[in-house]
Amino acid sequence: MAILLPSGVKQDIKLAPYTTYKIGGPARYFYAAKNDDEIAEAVSWARKEGVPYFILGGGSNILVSDKGFYGLVVRIHNSRFMIHGSAVEVGAGLDLPELVQTAIDNGLKGLEWASGIPGTFGGAVRGNAGAFGGEVKDIITSVRFLDEKGDVKTLDNKDCNFSYRDSIFKQNPDYIILSTTIKLEAGDRNALRKFSKETIEYRAARHPLEYGSCGSVFKAIDVNSIHPGNFEKYPRFRDLIKNDPFPVIPTACFIDEASLKGYSIGGAMVSTKHPNFLVNYNNASPQDVSALISFTKERLTDKFGIIAEEELQYVGF
Repeated sequence: MAILLPSGVKQDIKLAPYTTYKIGGPARYFYAAKNDDEIAEAVSWARKEGVPYFILGGGSNILVSDKGFYGLVVRIHNSRFMIHGSAVEVGAGLDLPELVQTAIDNGLKGLEWASGIPGTFGGAVRGNAGAFGGEVKDIITSVRFLDEKGDVKTLDNKDCNFSYRDSIFKQNPDYIILSTTIKLEAGDRNALRKFSKETIEYRAARHPLEYGSCGSVFKAIDVNSIHPGNFEKYPRFRDLIKNDPFPVIPTACFIDEASLKGYSIGGAMVSTKHPNFLVNYNNASPQDVSALISFTKERLTDKFGIIAEEELQYVGF
């Protein structure tokens, strides 16, 4: 028996253009939801029909299989936001760069560290995005979300289980972020604009933005999980420790030490500019990227005894 599709749902839509890797197969069903009600209706339909679903934001931090996703992809566009003094209510579909710029234009401090990071704010909340010592969790007051029963609920910051690049929303895919209330501080516009400009320039100089990628593939390595023998054999590792937000060493340092810069499988390559970026430099397939990720993890385990954990999410594999 054929499934009756809701109005606006499209079929067999290529997902590659909606991802920062620019690769991946089609979605069996695809729906662009413009507000909270449309998100709820689309998810309710999928759950009722037993159709797998995936919530798509800005398409960063994901790798879509060549097979695509045999279910419903809901791309969220609920980008409404409201500023109440230093408090801001942000729709999950709002582009993070737009939110950062809006905050700066209004002289609000607390998000400038995220300058240049792609994706939606909902995705940033889900993965507790962070950089340069800042994390999304540090500014969140509460999060509105759709639960597994289709009810809209709200969680305070402390109940969101935020941890390093993680949250209750990442742990439970049936919790779908609708909006977030954040608390910022009054700041100097000129100083914030200067910091933002320098941050974007820093990223442009050190990140391979000329190629498709998902951003950093691997989480940083907790210093406590590194065998002490590594510090004896590679003394420079001690100088690479940074707080982000606890003592870690960027995985890029290990990839570099393992001489993997420029290593490629098919059209996927370990960036020579920033080795935690595994880039689509020559029409890579998702399988090329996946194989390169696996190879890199194995090399790091063999050489350093560490277990590199991906930040990216696999879709359709």
